[in-house]
Amino acid sequence: MVAPDLRKKILELAEQANYVPDPAAQLMRKPRVHLITVLLPRETGAFMSEYYGVVLSGIISAAREGGTETRVALIDPAGDDILEQMQRVAIGAGGLLYMALPLTARQLVKLEDFARPVVVMGGSLPPNVDLSTSRVNTVAVDNFAATRELTTRLLKLGHRQIGLIGGPTTVRDAWEREQGFFEAMKKGRGLVDPQAIIHTEFTVEAGLQGWQQIAKCTPRPTAVVCGNDEIAVGVLQALAKEKINCPAEISVVGFDDSRWATRVIPPLTTVRQPMAQLGRTAAELLVNRL
Repeated sequence: MVAPDLRKKILELAEQANYVPDPAAQLMRKPRVHLITVLLPRETGAFMSEYYGVVLSGIISAAREGGTETRVALIDPAGDDILEQMQRVAIGAGGLLYMALPLTARQLVKLEDFARPVVVMGGSLPPNVDLSTSRVNTVAVDNFAATRELTTRLLKLGHRQIGLIGGPTTVRDAWEREQGFFEAMKKGRGLVDPQAIIHTEFTVEAGLQGWQQIAKCTPRPTAVVCGNDEIAVGVLQALAKEKINCPAEISVVGFDDSRWATRVIPPLTTVRQPMAQLGRTAAELLVNRL
């Protein structure tokens, strides 16, 4: 729509002025409807994580079936505001599927008026927020019910003193799982020792360290609920090192049903999280919106 000579002149002037396109203005361009951008955290662990890998495989599979292309962009925890980073990577995409750094309540509200359709995975949602009041599309498992059922099963086996090594309090998955644990303990009249409630990272090392704290409790818990399978593997390694028999002397349960679960001794009792289906559901929701 612009004559070649005029286009050339405009580009020359832009170069002379060191002109940089404004990201907000570019967002108003017509996007490619058949392209979704998946946002992951910019950290090495994201590419080695079973969770991100399996969820992403479900996203790509469903998007392909829906005739939609998928690209991946990274959110830098040390960079600008998350929403500003999202605006930049949204350029040209029809919609965004967010599964990166945990959002704050304020950021979640602002996403309601974002320039592109957005779907947020449960692990990136802020805790203590009533999602029924939010207009942002989200996809998650029922962490509360799953952990409540798992803890109830331990109580029915005769355990009364049960410890919890959960994830970070800033992560909604960890927060919901802790609420499910406390609900079951309350209804089942379990004994909760504040010293046996630990908030840590979702890593094997965190499980090792968490057990060291729980082992100091008097009386020592006869069972431990772990925020994910990696924490549980760390606890099992600590027990093996101390020659504490599991499950004869203490029971350990995890969450995710990851590849770790069947590779440890003894095999881990855990909650199966349908990670690939989470990705498929999120992608199908976003494709339908587009």
